[in-house]
Amino acid sequence: MIRARNIRKRAALAAGSTGLALALVSGCGDGGGSPAADSLDPTSAGPSVTDTAPAVPTTDPTPPAPTSAPTPTPAPSPPPAPSATATADPSPVRPTSRPPAPPSTAPPAATPTTRPSTSTPTKAVTTAPPADGASSLWGRQYQGTTRVTVQLYDYCSPNGSRRPAGSQTYSMPTSLTVERPREAGGLRENNPFALVLSVGQPSQTGAFTLGTSVAVAASSGQLLLTYWKLSWDSGALRGQLTDNHVREAAALNLVNWATLLVPCRPELGTLPGGMPHSVAVGASLSGKLTATTTSLTAKGASDDGLVEFAFEFSGSH
Repeated sequence: MIRARNIRKRAALAAGSTGLALALVSGCGDGGGSPAADSLDPTSAGPSVTDTAPAVPTTDPTPPAPTSAPTPTPAPSPPPAPSATATADPSPVRPTSRPPAPPSTAPPAATPTTRPSTSTPTKAVTTAPPADGASSLWGRQYQGTTRVTVQLYDYCSPNGSRRPAGSQTYSMPTSLTVERPREAGGLRENNPFALVLSVGQPSQTGAFTLGTSVAVAASSGQLLLTYWKLSWDSGALRGQLTDNHVREAAALNLVNWATLLVPCRPELGTLPGGMPHSVAVGASLSGKLTATTTSLTAKGASDDGLVEFAFEFSGSH
């Protein structure tokens, strides 16, 4: 009995379920708004279920193509490798004082015997000089004759050393001019007077020119060059050539002598008119010089050693 009831209940329950399923199918097919299709009756058996379809995305899952090419992100640069810092070799330290130079093997240069002129006032003399003083001779000129003896040399020996090459003796007219000490560039000649002795004509072979000073033009003005150092006392004169100024190309004391066309070949002749040779430092002048007469002796040699001379001059005012 009991089993028969249970079978009837299960059959009724199955029939109700079948009807419900048919109602749902019918609601979906006609598109109507049947309440049975929308939801279950709350009084019906079983839980309430809302039939909601899953949401479907409305956009295309494919991402849109970019409108412009994206700027590539620069790859991070690798960290710089440590580089060795170049260090220059230390420069040698220059000492504050140089080591002493090794002794020179060259022969020492000749030391000029001249001394620089001493600056003295250039104011004109305002009083008459004493009659017995050297200034009493300023402006005087003496005429006379000079007897000259010349010893000649050459370098034509087999070993090239200097050797005698003859001698000559001759006479020439001579003039001696005595002037006040020269002034130039604010300096005055440090002699009792200035002398100019001319033996023969300057262009004549065997001629001599001796002068104690000269004023020359320089870029800064007049320049005074002094050649001789003179002393005079009561008519006695002594002098020495202390600087021939060859370094400045201003040689004033000269001997004019014949020069061979070809060295060591006298048979080929000489240059016409001769050639001036500078007188070497050390030449001397001595004798008497008074207001009326003069008698002087000069000795010396040329700078190149080819001519040695001695002459005596006698003249009068």
